[in-house]
Amino acid sequence: MKRGNGLQRTTPLMAKKPMARGKGLKAGAATPTRKAPAKKAPRNTGPTPAVRQAVRDRDLDTCIVCGVVVSGRPASIHHRRNRGMGGSSDPRINDVTNLLVVCGDGTSGCHGMLTDRPWELDAEKHGWIIGRNSIADPALVPVLVAWLGWAYPLADGTWQVIEDIAAVTS
Repeated sequence: MKRGNGLQRTTPLMAKKPMARGKGLKAGAATPTRKAPAKKAPRNTGPTPAVRQAVRDRDLDTCIVCGVVVSGRPASIHHRRNRGMGGSSDPRINDVTNLLVVCGDGTSGCHGMLTDRPWELDAEKHGWIIGRNSIADPALVPVLVAWLGWAYPLADGTWQVIEDIAAVTS
């Protein structure tokens, strides 16, 4: 392999006067430091406290998937249509109709199953997950609620129970 002379300078270096002797930094002198820029607080992309409370009230503080009461236990609000890593510009993402109470967190309990292994629970079939690329409105996708059966989540923070799911899904 033949090596060349490397990149050649196209403009000459500017000739400046050398620093006078004894005028440079002294040994042990503190070097000037730049102040670190203030860190921005992380952007909150989750639901508002009022929406979170409306979801907890609608779901009776009970896991939608397994039916266990989550008061005083690890639980979280699950997005049926995921937010994605940077949040989402979709205004429905933090809507009451897109949120469910589930036991556990993103790695344990039903929430862990929904996020890590949704196929084991048939999560999409039961309405607990809506595909990220789906155009379906979360309010129009029925959910299998552990203590109610099939129901639509309504924007007013209630459930509309579906009497005949076969008529809806066929």
